[in-house]
Amino acid sequence: MNGSKFGRMGAAGRRAILTGAAATFGAVLMPVPVNGQALSDPASLKRGRNRPLHFRAWERYPASEIPGLNRFLDQNRDISIEWASVPFARYRERLIAEFTANTPLDVVQVPETEFAAWVDSEWLEPLDTIDGVRDIIRAATPAAQEAVTAADGRIYAIPLLSDAFGLAYDREALAAAGFERPARTLDELRLQMQAMKRAGIADFPLSLAMRRQPGQFWSLWATLYASGGDMFNTAGEPVFDRADNPLKAILEWYVAAINDWRIVGLDDLQRDWGVSRTGIRSGTIKVGYMAQFAMTEFNVQPDSAVTGRIRMALVPGLQPESKFSVGYAHSVGIARRSREKAVAWRVLDHFAGKGVDGTWRMTRERAMDQGGRCPYPRVYDDPELTALIDRITVGDKADFLRLSEIARTRQGLKAIWYPEWELFMMGQFQDALTRRISVDAAIRASANEARRLARRR
Repeated sequence: MNGSKFGRMGAAGRRAILTGAAATFGAVLMPVPVNGQALSDPASLKRGRNRPLHFRAWERYPASEIPGLNRFLDQNRDISIEWASVPFARYRERLIAEFTANTPLDVVQVPETEFAAWVDSEWLEPLDTIDGVRDIIRAATPAAQEAVTAADGRIYAIPLLSDAFGLAYDREALAAAGFERPARTLDELRLQMQAMKRAGIADFPLSLAMRRQPGQFWSLWATLYASGGDMFNTAGEPVFDRADNPLKAILEWYVAAINDWRIVGLDDLQRDWGVSRTGIRSGTIKVGYMAQFAMTEFNVQPDSAVTGRIRMALVPGLQPESKFSVGYAHSVGIARRSREKAVAWRVLDHFAGKGVDGTWRMTRERAMDQGGRCPYPRVYDDPELTALIDRITVGDKADFLRLSEIARTRQGLKAIWYPEWELFMMGQFQDALTRRISVDAAIRASANEARRLARRR
């Protein structure tokens, strides 16, 4: 980490790593509409003649975020917000383009895969000297705390969203195949999926969602963690190519599931987990690796074809005891170049922290609106949120809650070269899944590439 003075940008070499993907995006700001009347309209945040804070977000539930910010602005009439958001798939490129073009930025949402690189490029302001920040961080899950702490030990953001992946399964389909409970091991999962296939319940009942796309391969990470394995050690060195690492056995199971047992369709290599989620909601996929918040889509939303049928279990691994699972933890921080850092913190604390009144109100509202996903365990004590989780899990919430306790973020995220390595690794593993190369060759090449990228730094 370069300990340069406040406001100075990172070295050109670091910048080159980040700007390549953004070169074609451009740095032109999207036009901001005039004030709207609806409190769910982002334009309603830009008030009066005050210099607006420039807020960047990815859009998924903006209509649920805007009213809470408007409530804050009603009480803080000296503040105005220019809100701009793009779909998550384009967010990284937009923000890199704006950072490198010196576009005015104040509050920015931070995808977990970008945290290390944005810190290293000195695009994020350290927050650990602000009163109250460490109280907020201590209230978060261990995974969320890890996600906002940089390699230098400093805090550069506060947790915004976190979720854990479990095994979502159609209880009726499982019962029709002759099973009373979900699989606890990969061997049991194979038997159950083969039984579904023989019974004509589904040609390809299981989805692994192995699309080569940033932030995917959740099933593989979850199964590795469930089996007690690691990709990297605490020093950031690859360990998945060691003889005692379970990754090889897991990948060989995946290869057989696609090519031999045919319980997973070949088109699963083109599915991200969102497409797989749609397949479960429509009833075409019977079992898949899903984030907790997806249970709302399955069991509650009116367009679901499987209402009340989906349950969530711990991830099956090589052994009966599921040790861990994988999750993600996105955050939100203050841009280093912000000219209004004190004001930006007031907005940030209200938006993603506990707020000046200590009620975590927007955090609770976000969890209610987004299927319970939340980085702060104390928020789950809220009676309305407890009722929501009972509803989306159809009363079967033990494993759902356990997943929040055992979820770990993907290892390697603290390395700025992680996004580049991830895509390389995905290509190698896809080639192994289609038997273009051996599992051993894919693992060896991926480990060597991680070491090469680390040396290049």
